[in-house]
Amino acid sequence: MGAFGNRHVHTPNLDRLAENGVRFSGCYTPCPLCQPARASFWTGRFPHETGVLSNGLKDPVPLVPVTMPTLGELFTEAGYDAVHFGKTHDAGSLRGFRVFSEEEYPVDAVGTWPVNGETCRDRYTTEHVIAYLRDLPSNPFLAVADLNNPHNICQYVGEFAGHHNDLPDSDNLPPLPENFCVSNFDALPLPVQYICCSHNRQAQAAGWKEIDYRHYLAAYYHYVRRVDTEIGRILDALNQSTAGQDTLVLFFSDHGDSMGGRGLVTKQVSLYEETTNVPLIINGPGISAHTEDGLCSLLDVLPTLLDVAGIQAVPGLWGKSLWPWVSGQRSDSPHDYVVSEWFTEWGFTVEPGRMLRTAYWKYIRYREDDGEEFYDLMNDPGETCSQLQHPKLFEHRQLLDKHLTATADSFMMLQPKVDPRWRSHPPGYHNHQGAAAPMVL
Repeated sequence: MGAFGNRHVHTPNLDRLAENGVRFSGCYTPCPLCQPARASFWTGRFPHETGVLSNGLKDPVPLVPVTMPTLGELFTEAGYDAVHFGKTHDAGSLRGFRVFSEEEYPVDAVGTWPVNGETCRDRYTTEHVIAYLRDLPSNPFLAVADLNNPHNICQYVGEFAGHHNDLPDSDNLPPLPENFCVSNFDALPLPVQYICCSHNRQAQAAGWKEIDYRHYLAAYYHYVRRVDTEIGRILDALNQSTAGQDTLVLFFSDHGDSMGGRGLVTKQVSLYEETTNVPLIINGPGISAHTEDGLCSLLDVLPTLLDVAGIQAVPGLWGKSLWPWVSGQRSDSPHDYVVSEWFTEWGFTVEPGRMLRTAYWKYIRYREDDGEEFYDLMNDPGETCSQLQHPKLFEHRQLLDKHLTATADSFMMLQPKVDPRWRSHPPGYHNHQGAAAPMVL
């Protein structure tokens, strides 16, 4: 997004929302995977608390416990019309919302960028959100527009697997990120070395040359522009509605995409900034525009909305209301640290991991082979040089241990499950050949 410093993507509507609201630059997802993240922010609970640890398939996903209050339930009980449009993928955490179906409207492709159901469903969602805003209920409302893009990038990677000579040349392709190259794959934890074996999209990018990665980034920014356009239409409809001057707007993403960092083209198992650091914008009446650089989490969304609406807080949550920072009552960091979790995507490989981020440092630990990473984010924001000999490492190991105990997280008891064939080629995605684990039935 332009509002967060990217000068290669065009996001006028999101930038406008950010420029007139509060930007949280240090917001993190509880898990860089769709379903676990969604179950977490609709309940305010970590994935290990909801029990939603994956996207399913070989790892069956339970529904969020009925004893765990959800955002939709809490607002419905308080007299709100709680409605949800668009992508669900929630493992029951949308309980309490009136959930509208997610269908497709035809959308034309632009240039070489393919269009799939995700882009078509976004158009359907936008049209129905607009219709809702034109005929609002008399009672207060909590409406969710849950859009897919830039998720269409996954189809792009699949359609352009391997090096391509048929992509049009362009003088305007975005540059590769500064952390594109990996100098020593052997120094990375095994789950990161072999993402190409655990995720089909990374396997499909094997053989890509730098020009392919630049076209991939151009495609990614295209899909970001697409969703920005849909968001602009929704914001325009809100501003023209009877509630236009009296509605709080939150924008956030469930997780990120690697966007070429370290040659990665997806999100899975790695817990780097590209996939865990997500945008959060809060905009509304009486809010003074500013940027908050302190640490916060998507687990703070539920407590924040409850606070704004005057609904009784849910006890026992790790997250907290961000309203004191939005309203300018506080200027410290909302949290001393934030945590993101990983277990598996589809169950084909299981590589439990945890990330703990403090103001200046990031500590990552995997159960497989006790793999660790430790980064100085002030001097190495691209996370290119892990400093496992730094004196601060022990302090962060202890902090993670305390967090695991405080949140009853059994991470240290979890066991990795990886077939040896998915660790058989020399480290590095460029060395991958053939299928990845999810492609083998």
